Amino acid sequence: MKLSRLIIAALGLAAAAYLVFAEGIGAVFGALSVAGWSGLGTITLFHVIPTVLCGVAWWLLLRTHASGGWFLFTWMRWIRDGIDGIIPILPISGELVGTRLLAQRGVRLAGASIVVDLTAELLGQMLFAMIGFALLLVNHPEVSYKFWIAVGILVMAVEFVGFLIAQKKGLFRLVERPLDWIRGRRVDAETDAERSLHEGILFLYEDAPAFVGCIVLHFAAWIIGGLEGWLALYFMGHPWSLADVLAIEGLVYAIRSVTFFIPLGAGVQEGGYVLIGGLIGLSPELALALSLMKRGRDLVIGTPALVLWQFLEARRLRDASRRNLPAEAVDPTLGT
Repeated sequence: MKLSRLIIAALGLAAAAYLVFAEGIGAVFGALSVAGWSGLGTITLFHVIPTVLCGVAWWLLLRTHASGGWFLFTWMRWIRDGIDGIIPILPISGELVGTRLLAQRGVRLAGASIVVDLTAELLGQMLFAMIGFALLLVNHPEVSYKFWIAVGILVMAVEFVGFLIAQKKGLFRLVERPLDWIRGRRVDAETDAERSLHEGILFLYEDAPAFVGCIVLHFAAWIIGGLEGWLALYFMGHPWSLADVLAIEGLVYAIRSVTFFIPLGAGVQEGGYVLIGGLIGLSPELALALSLMKRGRDLVIGTPALVLWQFLEARRLRDASRRNLPAEAVDPTLGT
């Protein structure tokens, strides 16, 4: 599976490289050079705001079940996003690491909170895509492919809402039962609620105000994150309409979300910026420069996050080795 994902990622990167060369590598990197390090640094620092909002949204779900405050969840969200942005192993690599780090700190319902938080983020993104489409129709009623864009958003909405419904109908119970059988774990009715991922998810959904608040915070994070595109174009010397930029960002990330199985959205993100941006007059070279600047931001954010994660893992293993502790004491997620 890892090999197939790496092959897909390589093909996507090849497609992205083709777009850059086809549109003129000089023009694309010329736009990037105008923005320079100041532009990259600005959008990277600006990204702190949506990261904090996402961290607070995650903490909101577990505010009564975890000793750590919103700051703990914010820097763990940074690690999640950083890993997702630079390691094309699994579509949810960052979420798995986030679950592991929370579990190591004794946070109950860690796995369930990741699922519910991800669901809220997808629903917030669905609203962002709808806002983007509405802005596109209002400001560019003559734009092509309106019908197919609407169909795409409808498909995305069905997928995301269907994911929520499937969870409540027992999707993760179907996943857990085979794992329990393989590990030889007998589920006790009295303790099922404590260690069942399915029951934990349902338990968190019972706090409806927290879930709705989580969706609202993620929606705000998507909107504010969309402003990074406006800042990037501004630093490139091509200030663009804020409404148009939000339309582009909302629809491009909707495309990336639907094609989540492609690692890093390789090629998809670049093609999305060229396609959606082209509908409202953004030149291909600027669209590609915008995409590459986003890639640079992910690299700047993701590299220290990856290093920090490896440092935490190494320190935990070293401490356990000194005390001659078993593997389960090092990582609670390894226990049955």
